[in-house]
Amino acid sequence: MTVGGKPAFFMIGGSMELDKNDIISTVSNYLIEENLELYDINIVNYPSVSKIEIYVYSSTNLEYKTIERLNHQIQRLLEEVNLEKGTYELIISSPGLERQLKTSRHYEISLDEYIKVKLIDPIDNQYSFQGTLINIENENIDLLVKEQIIKLSLIHISEPTRQEALSYAVFCLKKK
Repeated sequence: MTVGGKPAFFMIGGSMELDKNDIISTVSNYLIEENLELYDINIVNYPSVSKIEIYVYSSTNLEYKTIERLNHQIQRLLEEVNLEKGTYELIISSPGLERQLKTSRHYEISLDEYIKVKLIDPIDNQYSFQGTLINIENENIDLLVKEQIIKLSLIHISEPTRQEALSYAVFCLKKK
């Protein structure tokens, strides 16, 4: 159901609005049931929702057929929160080769992996470091760079990315 071309969910002042948190919790809860994890979600043009990009993490490789199945199942779940099929583009993907690290959980997933970080303020006139993430504790990380441990606070990192290859699959369902 749509109101004024927008997906409808609950009433606010006589018009229907979609609750972004319901979308996120619905997707996250479903992925947990599938032994998967919601890595990130991007809802474009909220509240009218033209595209939803869902990034799924798995400790094992995500096969194309799994991504395809997730796409169909999540499409059905989104219909239950009144996002009408065909009114938006749905993209389901693994986080990718150079995934962004946005949360403490993202860093936990990337332990013992090679990452690149850009800092807000330099350390010894250097803004960028690449190395192996060897520890995360509270909001701090230890990065092994050329046999030297560099201790960094997550609040001082502006652009962290994982640099190693992951299996990568994308399934996209276009609008009508």
